[in-house]
Amino acid sequence: MMLYTIIESFSPEDGDRWTKYCAWRGIQFERFDSIDGILRPNLFSSPADEDWPHIVNADFKLHYFTDFIYAAAKREKIANGILVGIKFEDHDQCSPDFLGYDLIDGFDDISLLTNWGNDIEIVNRAISKNGLIYEYSSVECVRNELLRSHGNDAHVAECQIVSVYKTTETNQGV
Repeated sequence: MMLYTIIESFSPEDGDRWTKYCAWRGIQFERFDSIDGILRPNLFSSPADEDWPHIVNADFKLHYFTDFIYAAAKREKIANGILVGIKFEDHDQCSPDFLGYDLIDGFDDISLLTNWGNDIEIVNRAISKNGLIYEYSSVECVRNELLRSHGNDAHVAECQIVSVYKTTETNQGV
């Protein structure tokens, strides 16, 4: 099932913020499709009564919409927000909207690829120029290695592989 979230943009257009991040990370990204909650914070918060039937009603997931049309309408009300699709399972790497895989912490917020430990070689080798990993086997290998080497860290212990998609009309009903 595709879920949707409205997040802040992060790109070379952010000037010094972008330049400093790329220098810290040690990677010159071409664009940034990661859903990291620090670099691309969620722009939807405090659900109103009418939102509850259209969002995931679970801890740490209240910012995920279940309905594309509803999410797109909410995005229209939020200036500068970007609507992206994500899947926690049933990933579709063949979709023309597929951007790559992210590895997010158990709090559904921090990307272990783009904003946690810039000195972890297995991540640095696997990450692409958009801040994601293109192959499922590669992101699975990264996750398994992080669980083995840093499994006692709260961010790693419950980490999840998510696939990220740009949103278009083809996302409706997916």
